[in-house]
Formats: sequence, C-alpha cells, structure tokens
Amino acid sequence: MLQACDTPTMSNVQVKNLDEDLHEQLRARAAQEGTTISAYVLELIRRDLRRPTRRQWLDEIAELPKHNFSREEIYEAIDEGRNRR
Repeated sequence: MLQACDTPTMSNVQVKNLDEDLHEQLRARAAQEGTTISAYVLELIRRDLRRPTRRQWLDEIAELPKHNFSREEIYEAIDEGRNRR
C-alpha cells in the first residue's frame, strides 16, 4: 500500500487574550530579529525549555555543600575584596 507522505505531525499552540500592546512588542522584536512572530515565539519556548525548572534549580542548590560561615564573616570577606580593588 502506498502512502502519500510520511511526515511527522506538528502541534499548534494558540495564545488567547493577547493584548494589542504585547502583540505589537512581539511583532517588533520578531522584525528586529528578521523573523516571523511564530518563529520568534517558538525560539522563546525552546530557550525556556532548555533551562531547568525552578524546582530542578532549587534541588540543585540544595545539593551544594553547606558552609558554616557567619553572616559577619561573609560581610567581612566582601569588604576585604572591595578594599583590594
């Protein structure tokens, strides 16, 4: 049996209640980048999804080694660094 084409399906996302000012800002940004609004928004989505979620970020921070420095010791170290400039 022949198939006309074997292309992957693409999904669509529709943004509702987008005010005119925001739409104009998107249009201007896309134009500055030399692209369409659709391509510009798709790149924003891709960029955002490459970043860890807030929960993932907080979990990574929780895994960092703990320290026993007092707040005063931290302030003193900052001041010393500034004074060396």
